[in-house]
Amino acid sequence: MNKDFLQLLMDRTGFPDEAKASYNRDADKLDPAAMDGAIEFFYENDFDIDLVTPLIDEMAESSGVSVHTVWGLFLAFAAERAHKDYIAAGISEQVFFDTFADLRYKTVECMTNKGVFGTFVQFWYPIFYRCDIVKLGRLEYETITYDHPAREVAGITLRPGQKVLNIHIPSSGEPFDLNARLQSYKLAYDFFKDLRGEGPLVCVCHSWLLYPEYRRVLGDSSNIISFQDDFTILEIDDGAFQDAWRVFGPAAEGPTEQLPEDTSMQRVFKKHLLSGGKNGSALGVLVFDGERLLK
Repeated sequence: MNKDFLQLLMDRTGFPDEAKASYNRDADKLDPAAMDGAIEFFYENDFDIDLVTPLIDEMAESSGVSVHTVWGLFLAFAAERAHKDYIAAGISEQVFFDTFADLRYKTVECMTNKGVFGTFVQFWYPIFYRCDIVKLGRLEYETITYDHPAREVAGITLRPGQKVLNIHIPSSGEPFDLNARLQSYKLAYDFFKDLRGEGPLVCVCHSWLLYPEYRRVLGDSSNIISFQDDFTILEIDDGAFQDAWRVFGPAAEGPTEQLPEDTSMQRVFKKHLLSGGKNGSALGVLVFDGERLLK
């Protein structure tokens, strides 16, 4: 339980001062041996969140610290070994800290939604400790195995079992316009040269941001709709608006009529929900040749 590394991580990833103070204060309430043991157990058991959960719950109960905060601290302290693993894999220190800035994003989201600094989406993080994800510019890229039916897009054939990149859009607050995204695709094109060989960069994304119905909600000038246009949509999944909390925060759990209208996105989505509009997500594929998006 290296507090010097915790401070370094928070400094390099831009944690708000209030979050730093909270983490430092609550870290002092935890048993270092219990934390180190939980981290060791985590690494020995292939980063299984379910297996480590009882250890986190026990630390929270014995310390009086919120379980969300204990999860946040656990993931931050566990990143010390991941830092070494990323460097050993030939990934630069800057890319490591850019990638693990995701801990900051989720820490801030946790304060917004749960009232404490920490995380409530700990299930998302094993890929970070396996070194299977990097943030390059605005976007995060996870190496995955394509497991959908074979498809031909922009002259390339996607086949089950093929290694591709899965795009994630972190809540970093950075610009999300086309130029920012193109810069990220170019960084990924260079970074994943070994994966793509002589071919283009091939990425998939499954997200509510790609749901075509939201074009009517947000309009063509929206960066979200512009992001949709980067992709060829392969599958559409209609269903509940499971990501409503990303738009409305904790108010998403309440009645639709009482949803806040503080932002333009909240206003248009509230109107959409009240009118019985469709919701869901979609799977898309993006093909980039180093300069242009191919369709």
